[in-house]
Amino acid sequence: MATAPNDADAIRRQMAQIRRELHEDVQEVMAGAEAVTDWKRYVRLYPWATVGVAVALGYFVVPKRRRSVPRDIARQADMVEVREALQQVKEAAPQEKEKKPKRTILGAAFGMLVPLAWRAVQNYGMAYLEQWIAQQQQQYMAASQPPPGGTPTPGAPGAPGWPGTPGWPGAQGRPGGPRSV
Repeated sequence: MATAPNDADAIRRQMAQIRRELHEDVQEVMAGAEAVTDWKRYVRLYPWATVGVAVALGYFVVPKRRRSVPRDIARQADMVEVREALQQVKEAAPQEKEKKPKRTILGAAFGMLVPLAWRAVQNYGMAYLEQWIAQQQQQYMAASQPPPGGTPTPGAPGAPGWPGTPGWPGAQGRPGGPRSV
């Protein structure tokens, strides 16, 4: 029987070691995932490839130019018909000219910077929220642990009177309360 407590202690030590190793493995996986999703790292490591990807993306995103029919291919009669059709459309349409919005460099810069600024605001909000949640968890954990050598703080999780503990007054006579065996 002297070996049973030693075996239990050995199992506890092994479990603690496994927990530590698991925590380290999770940290490594998280660091690897962060490294994979960091686009700035790829720009630093592969600047020319990044430029190539940007050029290819720009090529596919920008609309293609309209093709025009060369004059020598179009027949003279076709040109006359097209001019007549255009003239009829111009006469039928009101004389108001459509005002197209002018594209300026300032507008293009604004169009590029607004999404970046919005992303920065989102990142700041997420960091603030994560920090607040971590702080709430720490406060909860501090409140749920009993003081050394004493009983838990009244109202803290695990203290008498907390739902699910024997001293909880609302559990008597209700469904889901303590059952007599």
